[in-house]
Amino acid sequence: MSILGQCPKCGHRVLHVNVEQVVGVVDGESKARCLCYSCIHCNTVLGVQIDPRAKPRPRRKAETASH
Repeated sequence: MSILGQCPKCGHRVLHVNVEQVVGVVDGESKARCLCYSCIHCNTVLGVQIDPRAKPRPRRKAETASH
């Protein structure tokens, strides 16, 4: 059994998608690495999810002036 879907914008069958890595932002702060799926015909975003295989993002330490 195959699962067939249509792009809500252009109406083409969705057999392939573009996959991009994006960063999820909450209250202006980067929180998680995510995956974005978009239509290969019209680039409409079809969905976004947290990347389950992503490694945790390293936290930046506040820079201190050393003179």
